[in-house]
Order: sequence, then C-alpha cells, then structure tokens
Amino acid sequence: MSRMRVLTGLIVLVAAAVLVPSSAALAATSLTANITCDARTGAITTSVSGSLLLPGEPTLVTVEFQRKSGVRITPTTTLTIAPLSPPFRVTTTTTASGDIAAAGYTGSFPLSSLYYRQTLLATFIDATTGATYTTREATCDYDQRTTVSLTCDQAAHTVTATVAGIKGQAGSTAVAGHPTRVGYRTVQISQATANDPRFRGEMLGSGWDIQHRLTQATDGTWADTGFVHPITSNPYYYAEELTVGVFDANGTFVGSGSAACTLFDGSVPAS
Repeated sequence: MSRMRVLTGLIVLVAAAVLVPSSAALAATSLTANITCDARTGAITTSVSGSLLLPGEPTLVTVEFQRKSGVRITPTTTLTIAPLSPPFRVTTTTTASGDIAAAGYTGSFPLSSLYYRQTLLATFIDATTGATYTTREATCDYDQRTTVSLTCDQAAHTVTATVAGIKGQAGSTAVAGHPTRVGYRTVQISQATANDPRFRGEMLGSGWDIQHRLTQATDGTWADTGFVHPITSNPYYYAEELTVGVFDANGTFVGSGSAACTLFDGSVPAS
C-alpha cells in the first residue's frame, strides 16, 4: 500500500484547530507533552507547555499526566510497565496569551536495563466544567543495544541508513523482547538554490516508510541496511533525518534510535 508524503515549505497549511485557529497557530508556540528519560541518572521527568487557548482571560486548567504504556527489557525478562493509577493531576492557570506550562510526575528507571521505553499521555481539562480540551503524547527511550547510522556520502551522492543490534536474545525465553522487525521513517529537507525556499518532505500521519524482517546470528547480533537514497542532482542544500523502531514478534517496541546527516550545504565554504 502506498503512503502519502507531504511537503512543507515557507507557506505552511495548518488544519483548523478546536482551540487555537490556524491564523493564530502560525505565531503560537506548539502545545506539547514532554517526557525525558535521563541516560546519565535514570531520572524520568514530565511536563507540558505551549499554546492551549486563544488570548483572553486566564483560565483554570487541569492537566492529567498518564503513564500510558511502557516496557523494560533485561537480559532475562521483558516487563510491561502498567499505567499510573490514578493519573497524576495538576491544576494551573493559562496566561493572558493562552499559554500553559506545568510539571507532571517524576520517576526513575534502572540504568541496568538493556531497553526502556515509556509513553506519556497528557489530557487538558477545563477545571471548572470538566470538559476535555485536547490531548498530547510523548515518548522517551533508553537503549543500550541498538545502533542507528545515517551516512551522507558526497562523493557517491548517496544517503545510507543502517541499523545494528546486540544481545537480541535478551528479554525472555519466548519471543518477547527479541528483535524480529525494523521500521524506518525518513524526512528529506531540500533547497534547490540559495534563493529558493527550503522544503521538508515526510510521510503524512504515523507509520513507517520501510519495514524489514530481521535475522539474528547465533550470538544475538543483527544488522540491516534500511535504504540507499541516490541523489542525482546537485541542490544547494539537502539533508535527511531518520527515525527507527525495532519490534519483537508481538509488535512491542524493543529498540529505537534516530540519526541525521547533511549531504549538501551551499552556505558552508568548500574545504
């Protein structure tokens, strides 16, 4: 099945929003949920920020922070992380410009984990009426067994994506935690000449541009070449961004990573 990709340039088309209309969204700060898994300390922090409402009278808003899902993989087990019960809630007031900022729950994860992933669902609720304004999601990952590479080769005019893993048999004695499939999602950023606009091309919606089955060696290592993109022209600017998801036979995330590289940049003098 073909997937639609979308190009965005200097003129951005914004779908009509329930809370902040498109005319205001261009100048507003995007409303986001944020979660961080600190690879140095194992600390987990959550927050929300951005434009929720139109400018006007400050409004009381309750933000519900829910740990939606998660997984932890050790050498011998694959553990599913249960949702928070009850969710963490905080009530705050929007600014006159309609912005909101709030800190959510905190926690920690063991740095001995081979892989750890947690997804946050933030729900914005009118504290007076109980009506839900909107929701946002965010995810953090900690991965000690997956390596993602994106290589821009100017001489060959190619961009190559590769992924490699170790300890693929970790998790459990069954299939849980064992990598069997990898998905690649790419973004192409291009600019034909110095006077042209810069465009960003990516798949519309969620999902993966490319998916491959994985085969492990007996020692649990594996490797895959996702793609080789040949660039036949000589644009002023060309770069790619890569997001990778690794899954077990149950469809659970068991690895992840991202990378980026720039193939051409006319603003940088040749060395």
